[in-house]
Amino acid sequence: MSKNPNRLRIKFSEVTIGQRFFDPISQEYFVKQSEVMAAMVSGIGDGTVPDEFEPDDVVGIDH
Repeated sequence: MSKNPNRLRIKFSEVTIGQRFFDPISQEYFVKQSEVMAAMVSGIGDGTVPDEFEPDDVVGIDH
């Protein structure tokens, strides 16, 4: 994530529900749906298939 200076690194638990974030593992964007689930909204994701995240997973927020 260091390639994008406008991306803030935070834990998944700090992302608010409904907020879009970048997952450095998959290199895709997701929207948080609950305290443990998010749906991919970039690449092949259409926001309908949830994926599980751990609260301490490091993700990125563009700002």
